[in-house]
Amino acid sequence: MVGSHTFQSSIDSKLVTISVMHKKSNLEHAHREIELIYMIKGNLQVKVNNKIFQMKSSDFVLVNSNEFHSFQSDEENLFIVFHLNYFELSSLLAQKNLLFICNSIEHDHSANQDLRKVMEDLLTVYMKVNHFSQVEFLEKTYKFISTLKMNYLQNQNQMLLNTTNKGQNERLTDIIDYIQSNYREPLSLEEVASIHYLSIPYLSKFFKKQTGKTFSQYLNEIRLAHAVNELVNSDKPITRIALDNGFPNLASFNRVFNESYQIKPVEYRKKMTGSTVEEKDISNDSCNLENDEALTELRDYLKSTEEKSIQSISESRGNTETEIIKVGKTDAFVKYWNRLLNIGYAKDLLNSDMQEQITLLQSEIGFTYARFWGLFGDDMLLEDRSGGSIIYNFSNANKLLDFLIKNKLKPFIEMGPKPKIIQKAIGETLVVQTISERTLSEWQNLVKAFLLQSIERYGIEEVESWYFEMWRPMDEFNSETQKENEFLAKIKNNQIQEPKYSEFFKIFSEFKRTAQELVPGARIGGCGLSMDLEGDKLDLLLEQWKKEEIQPDFLSIYLYPIEIDRDKYRVPIKNLHSTNPHYVLNKLNDVRKSLKKAGFENLELNVTEWNISISNRNFLNDSSFKAAYMVKNIVENLNQNQLKMMGYWLCSDIFSDFRDSKNILHGGAGLLTKNGIKKPSYHAFVLLKQLGEILVARGDNYIVTKKSGHRYQVLCFNYKHFNYSYYLHPEGSTGIHEQYEIFENNEPMNLSLDIQGIANGKYRVKELKLNREHGSILDEWLKFGVVDDIKPDEVDYFKQICVPHMKVEHSLVENHSIVLKGDLQPHEVRLFELNLLFGER
Repeated sequence: MVGSHTFQSSIDSKLVTISVMHKKSNLEHAHREIELIYMIKGNLQVKVNNKIFQMKSSDFVLVNSNEFHSFQSDEENLFIVFHLNYFELSSLLAQKNLLFICNSIEHDHSANQDLRKVMEDLLTVYMKVNHFSQVEFLEKTYKFISTLKMNYLQNQNQMLLNTTNKGQNERLTDIIDYIQSNYREPLSLEEVASIHYLSIPYLSKFFKKQTGKTFSQYLNEIRLAHAVNELVNSDKPITRIALDNGFPNLASFNRVFNESYQIKPVEYRKKMTGSTVEEKDISNDSCNLENDEALTELRDYLKSTEEKSIQSISESRGNTETEIIKVGKTDAFVKYWNRLLNIGYAKDLLNSDMQEQITLLQSEIGFTYARFWGLFGDDMLLEDRSGGSIIYNFSNANKLLDFLIKNKLKPFIEMGPKPKIIQKAIGETLVVQTISERTLSEWQNLVKAFLLQSIERYGIEEVESWYFEMWRPMDEFNSETQKENEFLAKIKNNQIQEPKYSEFFKIFSEFKRTAQELVPGARIGGCGLSMDLEGDKLDLLLEQWKKEEIQPDFLSIYLYPIEIDRDKYRVPIKNLHSTNPHYVLNKLNDVRKSLKKAGFENLELNVTEWNISISNRNFLNDSSFKAAYMVKNIVENLNQNQLKMMGYWLCSDIFSDFRDSKNILHGGAGLLTKNGIKKPSYHAFVLLKQLGEILVARGDNYIVTKKSGHRYQVLCFNYKHFNYSYYLHPEGSTGIHEQYEIFENNEPMNLSLDIQGIANGKYRVKELKLNREHGSILDEWLKFGVVDDIKPDEVDYFKQICVPHMKVEHSLVENHSIVLKGDLQPHEVRLFELNLLFGER
C-alpha cells in the first residue's frame, strides 16, 4: 500500500507537521518548509540537490528550505517526515537565514542519538491520542527544535566563514534569493538584470556559468518543484496550481511537467493520491487510527523502543559499568570560583547580620575579593553640602572597608550610579533604589578624595591590590529599535566614525587616569557586560575600545542564561530563558573568541555575576538543584577560556529582603537565608573547597583531584536539566511543592569509579552527601509544614539539621586500586576524600 497520514497539532499548527509515510515515493519538489526525514524501517532512496542518499533504519536527513528533493520507495518501509514552518522557526530562533547541517549518513554527529530520542518522544506524544496533552506536545516540540538549533543550525557568522569566492557567491545568492522569493510572478531575465544592475548578456552568461542552466531553465525548475509539492499535498485545482506557481497558463505547465517527468500533472496526482488513505487529525479522529497498517506499525515500533529503554535502564542499574581512572600525568588548575564574593549593595555591609554571615563565609569557604557597589550612594552620607561647598565624610565607607580588610577580603568596587534592583523575574522588578547623578567634575573630585584618604588609612600597597569595575547603564548598549540596528551596521561598515559607546569610554578613561595617578597598581576595568551584547555588537564594542587611548585591565561580564527573542527585523522584543544546559561554557567561548578578534587576546576575563536566574523570588535558589547546577558549571569551565574569577550571585538573602519576604524562604539568590541558614548552594562551595590543587581526571559527572602526599578527592554530581514545560511558564510561578517536577528526568546516577595507580595501604575514606534528604533547607521546610511563623529556636533547629550527611570508613588497598560506588539521587552532590594513613603502608 502507498500512503501517508499527516498529523497536525491543533495547538501549534503553524510550527510542526508530522507525516507517517508507508512505501511512499515523490517526484523532485521544493517548498519553503524545512523537512526532516526519519527512517523507521526498511530502505528509502532520497535525493537532495542532485545528491543521492540510501537511507536505512534510524537514518535521518534534513532538507533545507527551497532545496530540490525527492524520495523513492522500492520496497516495504516506514518513515516519518517532519515539516517545520520556515517563517515561524526563523522568528523563534531569531535568525533570518536558516541553514541546518543535519544528515546522519554523512555526519556521525555526537548529538545524533539525542535527536533520534527527541523525535521518538515527539512521535510518542502524537500517538497517545486518547490522552493528548497540550503542555506535553509543546514541551516535546520545543525540545525537538532546541536540539536542532544547538547541534545542527549554522549561525550567520559560520555561513559567511564557509563562503569561498565571496564576491561572486554573494551576487549569485542575491539573484537566486530574488528568484526564490518571486518565482510566482511573471519574472524575466531583463527584470532580474535591471534590479541587480547588470546587463542582460552578462547576467545570462554569468548565470549559465555558475549554475549550469539557463535562466529560464532554472526558473521553470523552481516553479515546477513547488507545483509538484502542491499537487501531492493540496486539493487545489491543477489550473490554480499552475497559475499560483508562476506558469502563464495550464498548457505551459502541462508541457514543462511532461517534458520533465514523462507524465501529465493530472495523471501524477491521480497516481499519488488515488490509493492514499485520507489524512486524519489526531485531536479528533482516534477511533480509526488503530486500523491503519502504517500507524499500527509505528505504534508497535515506539512501544518496543520504550520497552528497550526501560530494560536498558533496569540493566544499567543492576550492572553499573565501572569507569577506570588512572593516576598518572596530572595538571595544576586554578580555583577560580571562590575568589570573588558578591555582597551587593554597600549599605547592606553595615548591617550586623550581614557582617555575621560574611564572617561565617570567610571562616568556612574563604574568598579573596568582596564585590559591592553603591559606595558613593546617598545613604552612605558621604557629602555635606550645607556650607555651600562640598565636605566629604567617609565614616561609613571606612567602617565598611575596615570590616572587609579585617576579614581578609580585598574590595572589588563597582563604580558609578548603579541602582539597587530586586527582581522577581525578567521584566518584573520589585524595588529600585537609585543613586543621585553627579557631574563629571564632581565625580573626579569625589574619587580623588576617596582614594587619597584610603591610601592614608590603609597604605598604598593595600589599595593597589583592589579592583575597580566601571559600571555602565544597561540601555546604553542595548539595540532597542530598528533604527539603532541600522546605526550599528553603519558603524561596522565605517560609515559613521563616532561610536555609540563614546560616553562610556570617556567616563572610563577619566576615572582610570585619575585613579592611576594615585594608585598605579590598581586593576581598573569593566563594564559588567550582560550577554545581550551578542555577536556583532560585542565585537563592535571591543573593536572600538581597542582604539581608545585608555584601555581596560580586565573585561567583566554577567552570565545569566537569558537569550533575546527578536522580530523579523532582528530587533529585540523580549528576553527568554535559554534552554542550553551548556550556556555558561558556550558564552565564555564566544567572549574569548571576540576578545581575540579585537586584539585583546590576553586580557583578563572576569565573570563578576553568574546564576541560573536574575530572580530573587524563585524557590529553585533554595533547592538542592542549585548545588548540582553550580558544581556542574564550575567543573565544566575548569581551566577554560583563561578565566580569572567567577563571582556567584550572591552571598545572602539579606540583599533581597523586602515587604513580601516574611517567610523563612522567599526564593532569594543568596548562599544563606536572611536568618543565616546554609542553603545547598552554600554547601556546594564548602565541598568544592575540599578539592586539591592537582587535577587527576574529569568526566561528565565528576572530578578527581589530589593534594600533597597520598590524598585524593572525588567530587560527583547528578545534574538534571529542565524539561520544556519549565520554559512555558513565567519564572518563579512554579509552586514550592512542585520544584522537583520541572526536570527532564528523575533517574538516579549509578556511580562506579575505579581509581588506579594509587599507593597501597590503609585509607581513610570520608563520604559527604548533599541531596534532598541531607542539607536542603527547602526540603526540610516542606517537611516542617511550610509554616510562616518560624520561631528563633526553630531557626536554630534548621541550622543544625540542614547539613550534608557524613560517614567515614577504612579501606585497605593492596593492588594500587580502589573502587568507589554509590547511587546519586537527582540533584545530588557527593564528595569522597581518600587519605592514606601515616605508617599504614
